[in-house]
Amino acid sequence: MRFEEPQLPEISTMPRFKYATALRCIGQDLERRGLRSFDIRLRRNTFIVEGGYQEPPSPTPVSVEYTFKDIDELDQIGEDRRGGTLRAPEFINQIQIFRTIGGYLDKYEARLLRATNNDGKAKDSLFTVEYVTRDGDRVVDDRAGTAIYDMCVQMYKQRGKLTGHRRTAL
Repeated sequence: MRFEEPQLPEISTMPRFKYATALRCIGQDLERRGLRSFDIRLRRNTFIVEGGYQEPPSPTPVSVEYTFKDIDELDQIGEDRRGGTLRAPEFINQIQIFRTIGGYLDKYEARLLRATNNDGKAKDSLFTVEYVTRDGDRVVDDRAGTAIYDMCVQMYKQRGKLTGHRRTAL
């Protein structure tokens, strides 16, 4: 199944939570399912994911949908599993990348259209995000591994400041 040209989501259909949370939850679920390649689109009140089990670029035979209710449930399950212990950070895993891209969208009040690691356009590109800025401009942003890593480290440090947890230096 291939997607048609994306329609801009209406403001009224935007999630009542942050993209960082929604995309983290989706990333955790995709990782649990063993999906390594993905193409995520937001349609009205549903995140639609086409995924595959092979490293990208690859076919995407699996289709999964996440409503806002599903995201809330996944977030609660994840919260129940998280304990008080801090694990060693893994900055370039799928979950951290999803959370970081979501945090970026939240920070700039952008609206997600698409996020994928399966375009295969640029050899060094790990992730492509399409979004609409708060001014209504459509942006396609390709991110290489080093840029993703830098974003993940920056978000990790910022989260430590916000939560008051003291984390060890990298």
